[in-house]
Amino acid sequence: MSVVVNRVRRGFYADSVALMRIARALSSETGVLEASLMIGSPSNKALLAESGLLAEAARDAQADDLVIAVRARDAARPRTSSAAIRTMRRPASIISF
Repeated sequence: MSVVVNRVRRGFYADSVALMRIARALSSETGVLEASLMIGSPSNKALLAESGLLAEAARDAQADDLVIAVRARDAARPRTSSAAIRTMRRPASIISF
């Protein structure tokens, strides 16, 4: 059974292309089934909800917040998936599980 984990970085903005690259890197990690990073606008939260990636932790995210959503095979994987970020230009602090 998979687990969905969301984290919200309040008042954080990053370019959508950078967020897509990070999501792709996370998705390629062993045990990660799907990952998405989006600002917390109503339309983006609707997309996350439709894809089954919106957890309770991100329901109150605002348009100036970053939502980090990961679906993984088990609860331990989202915490270790941030290792994929270390190879990116943006600091690993974007994702903190």
